[in-house]
Amino acid sequence: MLRRITRKIKACFRQSRHERIMDYFPSGARSKGHVLVSYIPEPLLYGKSDRRFLRHSNAWESAEIVRLFNKHGYAVDAISWDDTAFVPQREYAAVFDIHMNLKRCSTPGTYRFFHVTGSDPSFSNNAELKRIGDLKMRRGAVVAPRRSVNAADLELFHGNLAAADTVTLIGNGVTAATFPDYAQHKLNRVVPTGSHLSLTRESRKITLRKEFVWFNGTGAVHKGLDLTLEVFARNPGLVLHVIGPYLKEKDFVAAYKHELTGCSNIVSHGFLSPSSRKFQDITRHVVGFVSPSCSEGISTSAITCMQHGMVPILSENSGIDLTREMGCLLKDCTIEEIEAAVLDVIDRPEHEIREMIANSQEYAQKRFSREEFSRIMESVMTRSLRSL
Repeated sequence: MLRRITRKIKACFRQSRHERIMDYFPSGARSKGHVLVSYIPEPLLYGKSDRRFLRHSNAWESAEIVRLFNKHGYAVDAISWDDTAFVPQREYAAVFDIHMNLKRCSTPGTYRFFHVTGSDPSFSNNAELKRIGDLKMRRGAVVAPRRSVNAADLELFHGNLAAADTVTLIGNGVTAATFPDYAQHKLNRVVPTGSHLSLTRESRKITLRKEFVWFNGTGAVHKGLDLTLEVFARNPGLVLHVIGPYLKEKDFVAAYKHELTGCSNIVSHGFLSPSSRKFQDITRHVVGFVSPSCSEGISTSAITCMQHGMVPILSENSGIDLTREMGCLLKDCTIEEIEAAVLDVIDRPEHEIREMIANSQEYAQKRFSREEFSRIMESVMTRSLRSL
C-alpha cells in the first residue's frame, strides 16, 4: 500500500510540472522493465468514478492500455501524444504511440506499437477535399478543411507505419483497406468504446416520432452535415436535431444559415454531452440518426447513438459493419441516397423500427464495450510481448 501511495504522489508531481507520469507501476511487484505510452497521461490520475471518464472514450482507453502493460509486468512512463520535448532517460522494452514519438523514443531493441484511430490520413485528406469540392460545385459555398493532416505529419505518420512492429487499428475492413499493402500484415483491428450514457432507451417503450439526429464532432462537411441538412430541408414533415461543435465553423454556419435558422423542422442545438439531461430530452422520441461521414476509424458518436437506441443510417466509411436488420449503410452518400434511406426507415411499420433499434443497440453494447476493447487489446499485447 505504501509503495502504491508513493508512486501516486510521484505521478502527481511529475504531471503538474511536465504533463508526464513516470515509473507508473501500482501493483507493488517488481517490474520486468519499462514501457513508454505516448497517448493521454492525465486519466491515470483519475479515480474510477471520475466524471472526466464520461467525456470522450479515449480517456478511459488510454488508462486501460497502461493498466494492461502493468498487468503484464511492465512499469510505464506516460506522456502526451504531442510531447516532442520529452527526452527518454532509459531504454524501453516497448513504445506505444499514437503519432509523434514512436521512432524518436525507440532504440534498436524496442518493440514498437503504433496505435491508429482513423483511416490512412492520405485517404481521409482526399475524402474531405472531395466533399468540400462537391459542396462548392453544388452551392457555390467555400469552407475550409477541418480535419486535414499537413504534409509534415503525413510523412511522420507513414514513417511510423513503416517502422511499427504492430499496428492496433480502430476500424473495420473498410478502414483497413485505406492503408498501403505493405502495412496490411501489421494491422490488428481493435474496437473503441462508446461515450458514457446515464440512461439508454428501451425499444419497446419509446414513443416514436418522425425525428432524427445528426450527432458528430469537428468537421461539419467531413461528417456530412451539409448533406443531411439539405435532405431534411426538402422534407419538412421530418424533424432533424443537430448536435455537435459545428457552430464554431463560421464559414459552414454562414453557408447553411437558412437550414440552421430558417427551417422549422431543423433544430440547431450546438455541442452537447451525450450523458447530459438535455441530450436525453432531445433524443427522447427520435427514430434514428444520420451520419454520412467520409472517413473514420470507427465513429464513436455513431456507437453512442446505437447504444442509446437509435436506427443507424451510416456511410460505409464510418467503420461499423451493419446488417439490414440493424440499419442502413450508405454507399455513395449522395443527397438522393441519404433521403431514400431516411424515408425507407420512417415508412417501415413501427414494429420493424423497434426491432431495428433493439438489434443495433444489442450489437453496439456488446461489440463496442470496455470489456471487448480490453480483451482485444490484451490479446494483441500478449502476442507481441512474447518476443521481448
